[in-house]
Amino acid sequence: MRTFDTLDRAATPDGRWLTLHHRDGDFFIYLDGEELMSTRATGSEELLAELACRELATLDGPRILIGGLGFGYTLRAALALLPPRAKVLVAEILPAVVDWNRTHLDAIHRQGLEDSRVEIRTGDVWNLLDGRAGLDAILLDVDNGPSAWCLDSNSRLYSPQGLQQIHRSLAAGGMLAIWSAYSDDAFVKRLAKSGFAVTVERVRARGRKGARHTIFLARRSP
Repeated sequence: MRTFDTLDRAATPDGRWLTLHHRDGDFFIYLDGEELMSTRATGSEELLAELACRELATLDGPRILIGGLGFGYTLRAALALLPPRAKVLVAEILPAVVDWNRTHLDAIHRQGLEDSRVEIRTGDVWNLLDGRAGLDAILLDVDNGPSAWCLDSNSRLYSPQGLQQIHRSLAAGGMLAIWSAYSDDAFVKRLAKSGFAVTVERVRARGRKGARHTIFLARRSP
């Protein structure tokens, strides 16, 4: 097995280091030396989109907000389900991640970025939650979970005030889906107190293998 090739690095807003690596056909992103994501274990990222968007295929022009581009697996899975008139806005706070998708990954990974239904915004997803958007789904994969390990600023998304802002940004019946590396009973209660009907899915990172991840599904009442 080859050693990692380090392809690039970039500083986060908190002053930590994000690095891109390649080995044996797979890509990895590390944060301060700890693996954050890879192209080897993408099943839960794809399920995030499938669980959030499976009911939107029959809508004429659903509007989706995705927080966190990663390696684009959530985006691609969403596009596979969404109709031709859908609009998907992707917010990625780190410009380097968008650039890595465009320059280092192959054409299959770039398909989502080039889809006519997609708009990529470089910036914090928080700035796109204006409380009036009427979004049909909001998908968040911006951190390791509600504890906001990657960026301190992400903690506001999971706070009572942040969840209320998300609630106001969804259309009636709209879905909030959040990827997490772990379960969090206190966060489930917080979602419920913010006016969401909540279910929790425990899914595998690689089909039937790999670590178990959590997807919080929170629906705004019709």
